[in-house]
Amino acid sequence: MAATSDNTVAGGKVRSLANAIGNSLGSSCPGRGITCPEESTTAIPVQTDSLSARLQGRLFQRFGLLRSISFRMGFLFWLLFTLCFGGGAYMVYTTLQDRVLERIDKSIEGRFADMQDVYETIGIEAVVKMADARSNLPMVSSMGFHLSNAEGERVAGNLPVCQASSGWEILTGEDLGLEGDNSQYRFYTGNIGDFELSMGKSLDDLVELRKITLSCLLWTSLLSTLLAFVVGGYFARSTHKRVGRISASLDAVGKGNLRARLPVSCAGDDVDQLSEKINGSLERLEHTVNGMRQVSTDIAHDLKTPLNRLYIGLEEAASKSRSGACVGQELDEALEETQAINATFEALLRIAQIEAGARKSQFRHFDLANVLETAAEVYSPVVDEHCQELIMDMPTGQSLPMFGDRQLLLQLVVNLIENAVHHCSDNTVIRLSAGEEGGIVWFRVADSGPGIPAAEREKVFQRLYRLERSRTTRGTGLGLSLVKAISDLHCGRIAMDDNEPGLAVTVRFDRNCPSDAQ
Repeated sequence: MAATSDNTVAGGKVRSLANAIGNSLGSSCPGRGITCPEESTTAIPVQTDSLSARLQGRLFQRFGLLRSISFRMGFLFWLLFTLCFGGGAYMVYTTLQDRVLERIDKSIEGRFADMQDVYETIGIEAVVKMADARSNLPMVSSMGFHLSNAEGERVAGNLPVCQASSGWEILTGEDLGLEGDNSQYRFYTGNIGDFELSMGKSLDDLVELRKITLSCLLWTSLLSTLLAFVVGGYFARSTHKRVGRISASLDAVGKGNLRARLPVSCAGDDVDQLSEKINGSLERLEHTVNGMRQVSTDIAHDLKTPLNRLYIGLEEAASKSRSGACVGQELDEALEETQAINATFEALLRIAQIEAGARKSQFRHFDLANVLETAAEVYSPVVDEHCQELIMDMPTGQSLPMFGDRQLLLQLVVNLIENAVHHCSDNTVIRLSAGEEGGIVWFRVADSGPGIPAAEREKVFQRLYRLERSRTTRGTGLGLSLVKAISDLHCGRIAMDDNEPGLAVTVRFDRNCPSDAQ
């Protein structure tokens, strides 16, 4: 009765555990076959754009070039150029005007001084004769003369009147009695004895200079403005198109197309350099996401079989317990399956921890040669059980100092030896060697087994990847993934080569890395 009671209690626990596992696998898993529940799809309502959003989109499309950074930079450059050119042109204009006025003034002063010398030397009659000799010359092309007495009456000269004050003054043709003449004249008035002499020249050359300068400035400003808008618009449109293509590529990535890449032109400018860096990040993202998808698929595939066996074993144990039979063997097998599932998850978590760099805080100086000797000593009995041979091909007393995590490096070496043992037949020779070349420390695990096809050598480092597609043999497919993670943590490089026959796995470490941990 006591035994029957114990079996009943055990049967109740087994049935409860089996039902819990069955419920965790999904209510759609019928009988003893475990199938994945169908994914439910829900309709996502399409959100219509609001009126304001559409208006903003149209305005941006119409005036998008004006909002372009390239166009704004071109406009600012044009504005700066115009201001600098205008300032320079103004300085040139004022300088030329002052020089022309200075030459006119010197010419008038020189001629006035000549008249004073004639008056002082000969007298007023000679001055009058000189003025009368020039009376037939037009004012526009020659010097203007107007000699008047003390009462203001004209005595001689080629000007009817001259309404000028003493000193320098600018007069018009009307001030000089020239009808219909609106030109400007530069005049100087001074006394010669009891007489007043006014002499001057036309400023038409200065006025023409002003017109030419202002015309050049205006046309230069217009042409520079037109050129700035054309060039700025061209570059803005080109940049706008590039940004549009980049935005479209990023939108495609955001919608799930991880194969989309940003366009890179042959210009090699800063935008292309940024696009190349983003493309590198997208490539790594694609690789990571694809790896996660593959890991998820492999986890579901790998856990399906052990969970199915666990479910079947617990169901059989529950059936036996109801009939009063002993269920110890079934429970042991269920425990073994549970431990295997737990080991898979622990290996995945450990790989993630190593890839995150959490173990760098435990880096210390150690001797890699001692690690290899320890691994060979520990695994020699296992190799002997499989009728294989492990050879240490290292000089006696060799030292290979390194900086890193000794336990992880030991795990790396053990995983490679274990991989060779499990995948090679009897009488296989496994050779362990190491050495140093410059600042590189290396070790090699070579065997004479079947090897790995060249097309599969990169894939075997993926999580849960197996050469055996049926996945009937025991194992997690995480051994070489752990090796790769430990090697990357220590800045190592793994190479798989033909050993003719067999496989040779070589791991090289750079002593100068990781520098941040040191």
